[in-house]
Order: sequence, then structure tokens, then C-alpha cells
Amino acid sequence: MTAGEKNFWGEPNDRPSKVEGSCITRTLNASGVGAAAGTFFAACQLAWYPDPVQTAGRFVGKAGFSDRKAIMRAIARPAFWMSAAGAAFAAAECSAEAARGKQDSFNASIGGMAGGFVMGAISKKPGVAVSSGLAMGLFMFALDMTGPSTVWEGNQEVLTNKMYGNLPKTHVESEALSNLKEKYPKFQNL
Repeated sequence: MTAGEKNFWGEPNDRPSKVEGSCITRTLNASGVGAAAGTFFAACQLAWYPDPVQTAGRFVGKAGFSDRKAIMRAIARPAFWMSAAGAAFAAAECSAEAARGKQDSFNASIGGMAGGFVMGAISKKPGVAVSSGLAMGLFMFALDMTGPSTVWEGNQEVLTNKMYGNLPKTHVESEALSNLKEKYPKFQNL
């Protein structure tokens, strides 16, 4: 839990916190999250198509029923690739951070290139792997450059205060509202 958050999940106005920790911890965390995302993707993909999932071959399993081995293979492949992409991103970003001695958007770009290369490696074509690595590196650079907000503002503190600042201690009514309350005394205590 980071400082300022009210509970484990955070309040709606808690901004995303910077990921910290050792390279091993960050890489294992990214690998686990990638495996969970890959498992969820595979489960959705399996549920999307109503046909049974079976291994190829003669006299393998019952017709019309899914094969456990085929289901595990269908789940393991996306889980492995998403886990590998997340681990490659985290390891490359953390290594770049340690080698350069800076925490900036270029580290995210280097991590994005590594993760994108792993995602492109699924196609087994070097051109696809390189182009997806470059595209993901550029995307991660832009995403890290803008920060946790959806818009980039030069004065982020003013924007945060606008969005999540506190109301004044005493409410001051406008002149129009006080005139309406005088005109309609029945609604004066609203």
C-alpha cells in the first residue's frame, strides 16, 4: 500500500502510483499479471466458440466433448505469451532504469520495445517482431510521457486541485439563489 491511499484498492480519487521495488519483484509481478490476463483471454476465447476443443488425431477422446489436454494447451499458450511479454517489459524497463540511472519515459520505451518484440515473436516473422517492438516502444513512451492523467497539462497540480480539491469550509450562496429563497420561502431550507 502506498502512502495516501485509504484502502488496498484505493479511493476513486487516488491517482495511480509509481511502481517501485527490485527488478526481480517487478518482473515476477508483471509475469504473474500477464499470466492472469492470458488465462482470462484464453477462457473468454474458449467460451466464445461453442465447438468442443479436441486434440488432433485418430481415436482421441469422445466425439462432441472437449478434451482436457486440448483445453489446457489452449489456455497455456496465451498465458505464456502474455506472461513473457509482461516479464520482458518489466525486466527491460528496470534494467534500463538501473543502467541509465534515471526514471523517465525512455525507460518505458525500451521496455515497450522488448515487450512488443515478444508479442511480435508469436508470428515467427522477424519483420513483424521488429515493427511491433518499435510500435509498442513508441506507444509506451507516449503513455509514460503523459502520466496517469488522460490529458497532459503543463500545470498538473492545478488540474488535480480542480478535479479533487476540497470545497470551502462555509458555503456562500449566490445572489440569485438567495433571491429565489426569499421569493419561495417554502423551499428555504433546501
